[in-house]
Amino acid sequence: MSVLEYAIDLKGQDVFFKADTAPRMRLGHLVTPLPFPPVTGERIEAMSREILTPKQLEGLTKNKSIDFGLTHSGKGCRFRGNIFYQQGTLSAVFRLLWKGVPDFSQLALPPILQKVALEKAGIILIGGTVSSGKTTTIAAMIHTMNENAQKHVITIEDPIEYLHEDKQCLIQQREVGEDTESFASAMKYIVRQSPDVVVIGEMRDAESFSFALASAEVGRLVISTVHAQSVGQVFDRVLGFFAPEHREAVLRHFAMNVSCIAVQKLLVGADGKSLVPAVEIMLGSYIIKQLIMEHRVDKLAQALRNSSQEGMQTMDQSLLQLWEKKLITRETALASSQSPQELEAWMKGIKIGQDTKILGG
Repeated sequence: MSVLEYAIDLKGQDVFFKADTAPRMRLGHLVTPLPFPPVTGERIEAMSREILTPKQLEGLTKNKSIDFGLTHSGKGCRFRGNIFYQQGTLSAVFRLLWKGVPDFSQLALPPILQKVALEKAGIILIGGTVSSGKTTTIAAMIHTMNENAQKHVITIEDPIEYLHEDKQCLIQQREVGEDTESFASAMKYIVRQSPDVVVIGEMRDAESFSFALASAEVGRLVISTVHAQSVGQVFDRVLGFFAPEHREAVLRHFAMNVSCIAVQKLLVGADGKSLVPAVEIMLGSYIIKQLIMEHRVDKLAQALRNSSQEGMQTMDQSLLQLWEKKLITRETALASSQSPQELEAWMKGIKIGQDTKILGG
């Protein structure tokens, strides 16, 4: 049995290869050695030549690191990988993705995100840190579309992580470096490819966000990821792409076209092995749009707390629900909270008063 097959059977999250060291696997809290002999630097080099394309090998030599996607045909699983140099030798990390394309029932995500995935137009941003499950959530959204709508979906990814088969939707997946020179090049020509839905791997600059705004305004749905730890940080991140004199117009257009911002964290479950998503959710309701246009982003958290009946929630509300369902421990919930004292009060049944007057206050 190979190292990757062993990790698949144990449902590990990451597999690590370092020259002259036994392979290790991340499972829950721990990164533990696996029962395999040390891997030589020569073996990692040979593995790199086996799994990387000539263009990727060239990129590894030039940049000293390369991202890629890999399918394990025997197990039917997909990996996201990175090979890089350390102390002059190659190392590799493989992140185990879901077997096949995940759906919402497998991921334990809030049901409102499944409804959001079927929006006809607008901007959906999935925020979080590295390895917080953003790409997996988007894959589940595409799966929902594929099962329930007849649309033309184009993705621009670096690399492609989940492979989608055409069902109700026609899905075209473009990998940067293989199918297109760059994100910018792919976005330049996409208007002539007649998409209903555009999935961009990451919002990384003013050009990509301007494209998202323009696409949403002509009736397309744009889905992407952004590095942020809260809904408020998403706005800081996006506005930071633009010069100060342009931010007012960007904020106004964003408010008019936002469908959903969801920011998630992957937490180790109460069993110490599984991963559980905690998700902060903002929907583009009338009140939310007004707050954004009035530059009152500081009031968004309060609006989320007061809009649970619409499907919105703060991160702390999500943590509380997960703790009440015994899916995560008390310690994990409090450690993941930005307001642990308030969350602890909620856990004790103490409801701290909230000012319900948001607009006009």
